[in-house]
Amino acid sequence: MFRHRAGQAISAQFAKNIEKIAAAETATDEARHAAEMRLTELAAFAPEQARQVENALHEEPLYSQRAVDAMLRGDQVEAGAAMTEMQKRADLMESVLDAMSVDISAEAHHIEQQAEKRAQLSARIAVAVILVAGTAGILLMLMVGRWIVRPLQITTAAILKVNAGQTEIDLPPITRDEFGAIARALRQFRDGAEKLRRMAYYDALTGIGNRAHLDEYLEGELSARRSRGGAVAIIGLDIDNFRAVNEKLGGRAGDRFLCEAVVRIRRLLPDYAQLFRHSGDKFLAVLRSDEADMLSESHLKAIAEGILRGASEPFSIGNHDLNVTMSIGIATHPADGETVEHLISSADSAIYMAKRSGGNAVRFGAAHVTGYVRKQMALAGEIRRGLQNNDFEVFYQPIVDVVAQCVVGAEALVRWRHPERGLILPGEFIQTAEDSGLINELGERVMVLAHRQAANWADQGLQLRIAVNLSARQLKESRLLADIDRMRAREQRLSVPVDFELTEGALFDTSDATASLLAELKRRGYRLGLDDFGTGYSSFIYVQRMPIDKIKIDRTFVANMHDSAASAAIISATIALARTLSLEVIAEGVETVEQMRSLAQMGCRLQQGFLFSPALPVDEFKRWVGVYESSAQADTQMPIRTIVPPSQIQQGIQE
Repeated sequence: MFRHRAGQAISAQFAKNIEKIAAAETATDEARHAAEMRLTELAAFAPEQARQVENALHEEPLYSQRAVDAMLRGDQVEAGAAMTEMQKRADLMESVLDAMSVDISAEAHHIEQQAEKRAQLSARIAVAVILVAGTAGILLMLMVGRWIVRPLQITTAAILKVNAGQTEIDLPPITRDEFGAIARALRQFRDGAEKLRRMAYYDALTGIGNRAHLDEYLEGELSARRSRGGAVAIIGLDIDNFRAVNEKLGGRAGDRFLCEAVVRIRRLLPDYAQLFRHSGDKFLAVLRSDEADMLSESHLKAIAEGILRGASEPFSIGNHDLNVTMSIGIATHPADGETVEHLISSADSAIYMAKRSGGNAVRFGAAHVTGYVRKQMALAGEIRRGLQNNDFEVFYQPIVDVVAQCVVGAEALVRWRHPERGLILPGEFIQTAEDSGLINELGERVMVLAHRQAANWADQGLQLRIAVNLSARQLKESRLLADIDRMRAREQRLSVPVDFELTEGALFDTSDATASLLAELKRRGYRLGLDDFGTGYSSFIYVQRMPIDKIKIDRTFVANMHDSAASAAIISATIALARTLSLEVIAEGVETVEQMRSLAQMGCRLQQGFLFSPALPVDEFKRWVGVYESSAQADTQMPIRTIVPPSQIQQGIQE
């Protein structure tokens, strides 16, 4: 393009056409400028070649002008030489530009190839990155599964098992990360749960299952029997005379005694039996077998008798040798009960029968027990609730000196104010309380109220001695002194205008311990009386051997004294004996004026019975005493049926 424009300029000059010359020069300048612009671009790729072209481009106008000037002068030689040089410059520029074009094309091709290679490399890198990322993702998932998901699964499963009460479980290992902290916390949680479970389901003293564990275990066994068959039986064991051990030797010795009994029982039970502590000194063993014949009546009896023999070996606590005897009751499912409650109740009934027979015996359950026993068991439960609700109160029956015409004392008699049945007399519940062991708590309640009432009457100027009955069990279990000490410690003001009355049954087979107890009661200021005197052949022996202060003639002799010469003779002999031994004598059960007169004539001035008054509540008793003493002073006929007018008393004595 530049060569063509230059040629046109030269032709215009030869033609001396001013316009063409100007146009040609303008075109030439534009072409040169375009060439220079292109050289600037090419200089970035081939600086040396661009410099050669630039030099030739700058020299070309000089030779072009020389050629024109020479031609105008007619100097053909110089014009040819200038044209030749100009041609060389043009050829040089073309050759350099062609070479540069080739180089640029090659470089472009090379660049294109490099770009293609880079694209391929980028694709490979992208694939590699994708593969690496995928592999890393898989490895990350495996690591998450190993280090996060799996420990979480193990931890969750362990927590669920601990909540379900299981303790033999796999726990996650303790590491240094967060899961290690969770593992440590889970172990503490498991240990705490196990501790709470042991507290809730195991007896702290003996280590065997408690009542809650028994109920749950037995319910499970009964459910399994209903679904899979087999047989279930329970053996109830109640230690005989355990309270005596506790009270004579102390609580720690009693605990050792219980633990030794448990060791012996477990050793004597078959391997398929589970032993539980039901309450206090009562235990229950649950036996289950897939074969009903394994728990036949003969087999169960053999197990129970083996326990009685094996447990009877002496057990030493300090200087004392103790024998472990038990009352055993057996109940089987479903003959003796379909439910846990009924089955245990049947075993309790059987234990009750074993104790009634003297203890150290085996009895079978409800299928062999009468309805009377069940009734007594229910009554014992009501007595226990009555004691908790303070439904028992003390009535007082006056003891009258018919000669001095005054009230000298009262006998404290317990009454049960039942919330549904009303007032219940002792004859309906005392024996049940005795048999069930509740007599101690009931007796303590009466003793406390009697002492308190004696003190209240003394504060009011009413000097009366109160007689309180003691049962055989209260003497046998030797807790009386502890009860008295506890009572006196609570109320320092209590004096001792109280008599303790014992029946012949309470003194039967008296031991040195009982004699020592009675002597200690005497030392503390209590008077002792022998109640129901004359009903046993050995009554006179007790009067001789025991520190007795008074005797009470039994009501049966008083009732028959006018119809039976023997009853009258016994009464007369008793009064004579009492006078000889300086003992006080009281006749009980006096119901007629004739009885009162005859007893007074025999020398028995202290009397009690319905002729005077039945047992009364405290407030009514005090009013009765006031009315009686007023009538005695006035010597008038009284409108109250249960009070004997003093005039009749005097008449009877004189006759």
